Formats: sequence, C-alpha cells, structure tokens
Amino acid sequence: MKNKIILYLGIVVAATGCTNSHSNDADKVKAFCLPDSMAKMISVDTVKSSTVMGELTLSGKITFNEEKVVKIYPLASGHVQELKVALGDYVTEGQLLALVRSADVAGILNDASAAKFDLAIAKKNMEATEDLYKNGISSEKDFITAQKTYEKAEATLNKSKEILKLYGGGESNLSGYYIKSPISGFIVEKKVNEGMEIRSDAGDNLFTISDLKDVWALANVYETDINKIKVGYDAKVTMISYAGRTFSGKVDKIFNVMNPDTKVLNVRIKLDNADYALKPGMFANIHISYSENKTMFSVSKDAVVFDENKYFVVIYNDKCNMQIKRISPYKTSGESVFFEDELKEGEKIIKRQALYAFYALKGM
Repeated sequence: MKNKIILYLGIVVAATGCTNSHSNDADKVKAFCLPDSMAKMISVDTVKSSTVMGELTLSGKITFNEEKVVKIYPLASGHVQELKVALGDYVTEGQLLALVRSADVAGILNDASAAKFDLAIAKKNMEATEDLYKNGISSEKDFITAQKTYEKAEATLNKSKEILKLYGGGESNLSGYYIKSPISGFIVEKKVNEGMEIRSDAGDNLFTISDLKDVWALANVYETDINKIKVGYDAKVTMISYAGRTFSGKVDKIFNVMNPDTKVLNVRIKLDNADYALKPGMFANIHISYSENKTMFSVSKDAVVFDENKYFVVIYNDKCNMQIKRISPYKTSGESVFFEDELKEGEKIIKRQALYAFYALKGM
C-alpha cells in the first residue's frame, strides 16, 4: 500500500512537471508585434466594394486643339516675296509672317492714288466754285454740285484706304500686302514657301497658329472596344519622350465615323499643356479606364504581396493582432486589385510596409 501511494505521487509530480514544462514553452511563443518605429511607418487600407474597372491601352498621337487655332488665308492672289517664319516658331500678335507681291493689291493702290488725285481736284473745284458763288458769279446749284463731287471723291478715297487696311498694305508697299499674325502662339501648320504663287480662291490656308496651352490626344479604338468607352472617362497618356511622366485627361469626344482604311474610330482626350511639353505629331500611349458593370471587393495594389505564386494581404486589427490572408485577384486596374469574397467589407489591411509585416508573420 505504501508503495502504491509513493508511485501515485510520483506520477502526479511527473505530470505536474510536464504541465509546467509545456506552460513555460507556451509562454516563450509570443504574438508578433510591430515595433513602435515601424508602427508609425505603416499605412492602412480598407476593403471596399467597388465597381470593377478595366483599362484599354490604345495607340494615338498628339495634335493641336483645333478649337483654339487661327487659320490664315491669302487675302489676294500673288507671289510670296518674303517669308519671315518657319514651322514651330513662336509669334506674337501683329508679327509679320510674309510679304506678298500682288497685282490685285497694286490695282487697289492705284485706285487709291487716283482717288487721292481726284479728291485734290474736287477740293480745288469746290473752293473755286464757293468763291464764285459768294461773289454772285456762280449759282448755288453749281456750288452744291461741286460740294457733292468733293464728298464723293473723299468717300472713294476712304473706301480704298479701308480696303488697303484689310490687306495690311499701304503706300509704303506699292506692289503687295503684308500677312501678320492675329494672335500670339506657335506656327503649327505652314503651307507656303518663299517664291510660291498663291491664289485667294484656292481655299487652302497658308498658316495655322495655336497657343498650345492645351492639346488633344487622338486615340485609335478598334470596333470591338467602342462600347467600352464613354465621354467623361478618365485617361492617362504616356510618351516615349518623357519616361515616368503621365499626363491626365478625360475623354471629351467620341467621333462617329470610322476610318475606312485602318478600321479604327478616333477618341479625343483633352490635355493641359501649360509647359508646352506635348508637341503636335508626337506618338502617345493612351490608357482609358472603363466600367465592367460588376461589383467586387477591392484594395490598393500596394497592399497585395506576391509570394510563391500566390497573392496575400495582411489583415490589421492592431499592432499585435495581424493575420496573413490569401486572396485570388480577379484583375488589377489602375491602383486597385479586384477580388471576390475572400475578405469582408470594411476589414483593415496593411498598405505601406505590407511586405515587412508579411514576412515577419510568415517567419514565426
């Protein structure tokens, strides 16, 4: 009996010892906590329900805003005697662009010269008739007739002067007219060269001037993607000339006629160009976001960790209560990753420093 009691006590002591040993081991395994310095560096995102956005990547080009340009046409036929500007030059309002020798304007100048001569004669005749009328030699009718003749000659001369103003010519240029810029801006089109013969009835402009403070990006959209784009959609434009820089705008027009040769439809994006970085004719990559008409959960793409061919996020309750959660992304669009029901709406996840927290938890 005594031996049985001793054996029982030994088992109890051994069991107690094992229990304490396990308890001590459990105490050694503590939950991972973010250090205070790291806790200050993290940022938290929230799982939210969002409309799934797709993105079309299109090719296109930069062109000037045709609603903010001035096209300059020849006022009279003639010969381009001097050309003062080149394509791409910046010009100011009133700056001389070209000098044109013109028989038409020379004829108007001759008419003005003749009108000036006629006016001088009419004035002398009126003054002489007035003296005769005052001395009773000439009749009042003769004086009134001379006065009307003078007024008519004066009107004819004034008309010739006004016509010459329209042509930018004057008596200092007896054989042609000046072409001047009506606004300040850049020469974005030039269809004239020195020595060229021009016609006023040809219907083609000589210069196009634009201020280029805003420009258009014209994207080429294939028929299969037309229904994905609407006016007002956000667009991002990138250029090979400016690596790492993105120009933002919105779709402001969808053209209604397809190009019969390329089978594409043009979509227009208006872009701010205050620093004149965008040049007409540049090639552009255009990214347009569009709605897929479905709703899913989304998080910032910076919160998603890719490890061993799987995708994960770190759920954040507090700095000592975090959990790794695997997700199956449906797609990434812009700054968001869309997925189905792996998480709950409103759950907090680590966005900045997600990779640090993930590997710290994984290594426990």
